[in-house]
Amino acid sequence: MTPITDIAHWRTHIFSRLLTIVLVLGIVTALPSIVVAAREGLWPVIAVDLLAIAWLACIWRLRGLPYRTRVWHFIAIVFFVATGMMVNIGQVAQLYLIAPPVFAAVLLGMRPALAALGLSAAIILGLGLSGIVQADVAGLPPGEAVSSLLVALNFMFVGSLITVSCGSLLQKLEASLGDLRLFADTLEEGQNAVQLLNAELRLAAAAVSQLNDKVVIIRAAAPGQPQPIIFANDAFLRAAGYARQELLGRSMKLLIGPETDRAEVARITAAMERGRGVSAELMVHARDGTPYWLELEVTPFLDEHGALTHWVAVGRDIGERKKAAGAIHRLAYYDVLTGLPNRRLLGERLEAELARAHAGEAGGALLFIDLDNFKVVNDARGHATGDALLRQAAARLSALVGEAGMVARIGGDEFVVLLTGLGQGEAAVSSAALARAQDIRAALAEDIEIDGHRYNSSASIGVAPLPRPGQSADDLLREADTAMYRAKAGGRNGVALFEATMRAEVERRLTLERELGLALAREELAMHLQLQFDAAGSPVGAELLMRWRRQDGSSVAPDVFIPVAEATGLIVPLGEWALRQACQAWLRLDAAGHALPLSVNVSPSQFRQHGFVDSVRRLLQETGVPASQLIFELTEGLVVGQRDGIIARMGELAALGIRFSIDDFGTGYSNLAYLKRMPLYELKIDKSFIRDTPHDADGTAIVRTILGMAAHLRLRVVAEGVETPEQACFLAEHGAPHMQGYLFARPMPLAEVLARLADGEERHAA
Repeated sequence: MTPITDIAHWRTHIFSRLLTIVLVLGIVTALPSIVVAAREGLWPVIAVDLLAIAWLACIWRLRGLPYRTRVWHFIAIVFFVATGMMVNIGQVAQLYLIAPPVFAAVLLGMRPALAALGLSAAIILGLGLSGIVQADVAGLPPGEAVSSLLVALNFMFVGSLITVSCGSLLQKLEASLGDLRLFADTLEEGQNAVQLLNAELRLAAAAVSQLNDKVVIIRAAAPGQPQPIIFANDAFLRAAGYARQELLGRSMKLLIGPETDRAEVARITAAMERGRGVSAELMVHARDGTPYWLELEVTPFLDEHGALTHWVAVGRDIGERKKAAGAIHRLAYYDVLTGLPNRRLLGERLEAELARAHAGEAGGALLFIDLDNFKVVNDARGHATGDALLRQAAARLSALVGEAGMVARIGGDEFVVLLTGLGQGEAAVSSAALARAQDIRAALAEDIEIDGHRYNSSASIGVAPLPRPGQSADDLLREADTAMYRAKAGGRNGVALFEATMRAEVERRLTLERELGLALAREELAMHLQLQFDAAGSPVGAELLMRWRRQDGSSVAPDVFIPVAEATGLIVPLGEWALRQACQAWLRLDAAGHALPLSVNVSPSQFRQHGFVDSVRRLLQETGVPASQLIFELTEGLVVGQRDGIIARMGELAALGIRFSIDDFGTGYSNLAYLKRMPLYELKIDKSFIRDTPHDADGTAIVRTILGMAAHLRLRVVAEGVETPEQACFLAEHGAPHMQGYLFARPMPLAEVLARLADGEERHAA
């Protein structure tokens, strides 16, 4: 009987089965092919088919021929068919030529495979240069020698990847089978010794079955008695940093270090004292003190009488998983650029502080800080200098506030400082908060040195004391923001305390609300499109963005009126109008021959509306737009509070064909458990992360984490805010997501988009 470790035996078996399958498939597919070819008068094609089948049948029948002779005949048949098809059908038949090197790699080895690959490329090049087959390369005239060379080189590149992969896999398999033979021989030689150590053999088998993990065997003892290690595999020894003789006979407690969770150790010990298996994730320490994470499974081992004799502990290194989890946690709660808490973490801390203050503990204050000259520095010196300025400002704030409060960055050049323990009574709290705010203002007004240059960026600070009756976290932020704008209006580089007289800001907001309510009827709103591109620079979609231009010619920024619409409920009719505009835009694009999928933002308020699914269904039926051409962009916070209902509603829309995208991914909720449950199609990386790429190591790591996670979840990715060729090159080399940003296109009216697409099509045709 041929041993299972003989690679030649398996190759012969595979070839025999392959030959039979190819012969049957060849006969089945050749018959209709011959009929069609005869009808069209393609007699050379018929000749190739008949000759190939006859040749194949001979090889199949003549089983007495040497194995390599039959294999080379089989490969020659493939070359014959491929060449014949290319001559009679055209360049498309060159796909057949990828088969010979792959078959050679699997059935013969790496060298024959490379030889077959070279012959395939030579056939493509020869037929192209001779003019028998026209090499068709976009942008080059047919029949050019360079076209044939490009086709042959590209075939050689792809074929090399496939051939080398197959050949390497077989080489590794052959090496593994050789190791297995050696191991089997060793076991046979030591059979007598193994019989004397039968109990140890069963234990060794348990360890050998998981040699890729860190395996330790411990002799069981009565509670309170030492339980020595009697076996440790090489993987465990490498991780722990001990020699085998140093480890044997000692307790697993030697892995406990300063960062080991003592409560988790106690839980493991208690389970073992009860004779039960236990699983845990534990930070342990190597001999030199280096900490590392293990996912540990401790299993009791019983003898034939059911008595506990040993413990088998299997550990898996989960350091990378912990790093990824930490990165996701930082995405959810911390600002990538400065490392400060973000708006989400600030909100949670504010709610807790308000609860303590309302309970009678010492009051506090919220400081809203805006850097006065940041935009000037950022525009004049670039994002790198602007980022360095923000990081230094964050460091100064953290040093001033210390452990008594919290410093958060909530976006752009805006920081928020929460001060606690400022005393009792509004007057005392306000006085203490203003004094601290002045210290912060003075510190931020000092020059900052970046790359040998000195910059000045003073700060405007708004102060809102807490608590007031009925005051919420949102109220506190709004009051501090309003006071900050008062300080900025007073000449900047100042501090302002929130007062009731600042209600005028609220009045201005109400005016904006009224005007926004009339803007739709006055046709002041319009939807602009920002094209999205793939790594090759081809348009693959577009996002619709709302713009508001008043009748007097002035414009209102989206980040001004969209929050107002959200707060007042106007976002619902605006969202319905935006969806209709998206359908009409797609119809115009389709009529012009550019049926690109369109992304449209859907607010949480609009999405949660009763009857939203029905309204979308009616709109699709009315306009005739395919649902698959619409991508609804949602925020991560949508699932908070009503996650099951929201996910169910997403499922209904997905059943219609609507696709979903998570907008500004990484700046909001970022809960992977809920993202996995949602029927997602796409993630959009927030532009704040792209801005740090590729020069900032932390920002680059975050982008790679998101791209890797999206690939694992099989989601498409769009990177927003791509403004430089360096950013585009980095993204193209790391997952090649789709890109959107000023480097490629700014938001434009539909007419300009159509003109640009038409112009691009004409240039491509030329």
